[in-house]
Amino acid sequence: MVRTSKNFKEGLYVLSQATEPKELFEAWAIMGNSNDTSAIVSLDNYHRSGYPNGIKKLIESENSHFIPYFSTDKLYFIENELNREMIMNGSADTTFKVDYSIMLDTNYASYIDNFVRNNEWSTMNNEVFQVIDVLIRGGYNYDYLFYMIENYKNSFKLEGVEDESIRKDKRAKLYRNLVSLELFKSIDQQKYIEKGIISYTITETEAFLLADQIFNGTFNASSIEGMMSIFKNLHQCMILLLIGILINKFENKAGVPKKIDNLFKFINDELGIYYEREFIVAHKYFMNSKNVNMLNKFNKGMKTEKLFRQIENIAWDFSVPRIMEYFLKRGGEGRFFIPFFLTNDFNLRQLLSLFKVKGVIFDKKGDLFIPLPVVNTSDYFEEHKCNIEIYFTDDIKEKREKVYQRNVEEHFGIIKESFERLVKILE
Repeated sequence: MVRTSKNFKEGLYVLSQATEPKELFEAWAIMGNSNDTSAIVSLDNYHRSGYPNGIKKLIESENSHFIPYFSTDKLYFIENELNREMIMNGSADTTFKVDYSIMLDTNYASYIDNFVRNNEWSTMNNEVFQVIDVLIRGGYNYDYLFYMIENYKNSFKLEGVEDESIRKDKRAKLYRNLVSLELFKSIDQQKYIEKGIISYTITETEAFLLADQIFNGTFNASSIEGMMSIFKNLHQCMILLLIGILINKFENKAGVPKKIDNLFKFINDELGIYYEREFIVAHKYFMNSKNVNMLNKFNKGMKTEKLFRQIENIAWDFSVPRIMEYFLKRGGEGRFFIPFFLTNDFNLRQLLSLFKVKGVIFDKKGDLFIPLPVVNTSDYFEEHKCNIEIYFTDDIKEKREKVYQRNVEEHFGIIKESFERLVKILE
């Protein structure tokens, strides 16, 4: 099926507007989706939660560190095979497993390491301690995939760092955190709840063996370069996009629509890929820098090394929802997978709240993955007097694709050139 067909686009719009299952099925019929296609959509007039027990309460608590991918928990799951099963079951419920996981950021991986290795918890931030307490008591699924992806470059690919001892220290810290995370995962939940005692169901030696399996199975696997190249390219794109955003923020005093226009020209000529979510974020930043606090760190007169280091770090923050989407598409142990993210970084939580996702449609085996925002992007930009439609002709999209492929082939050498331009602007 051609994903750019009129029927698909029409069905996609109906899907984005659906508030109840009936409308969702109508959209699905219009689109004529293949058997590989699935969707997860939140519906305002649907009253079953798609979240595991207790997660909704955690998310809705004040200043929660738990960040959902979807805007609400009222999730409806749809695919052709599931539709057939529902028809066959008639009025009886159709049950299927939905997997989930809470991704830990680097800070939380370090907090857990500190929790496991030190008995003196009074020095730990109270909010963080409460979250760790909740993780143990609730027995929630969590993983450290984002932590491992983010730290792969720092531990194994330190370009320009000649001293191998620095690499070894980085890898040792990553490995030690994995040991602590395995021990933490094994805490006897019942003993902790009833007596407040930390008791592990595995020995430290067993934790080391498990960490060995993860460390070697991931970082020494023959497929590691291919897998990590996906995230490396994503990170490089976010670095380049951030440079483009900052260039347009500081280069002149043009109005916001003009800045968006210039940013489109930047991605057409230099980046080569349009990121819907990040363009909304950029627009909000251009309107008022306080809308995106983490970008307030950038000012004129910054030292070059510090400037690039901060862009690199923030590029990982911008990558978070994209990495969540990668694992949502791949799935877990269930028929569908719902990702969550755990961070104590207020600025990151603010960033993730700027683009709320109503649902997604994706091919489990193909390249299709389309997030459906709560607020229609075309309507949003039209409301703010930004004419973005001119940048989605077939010719321009083809040009962007060629620019992106060139960047991948040249290992994003364009970053150096664009960064030098930014440095001059910020002098």
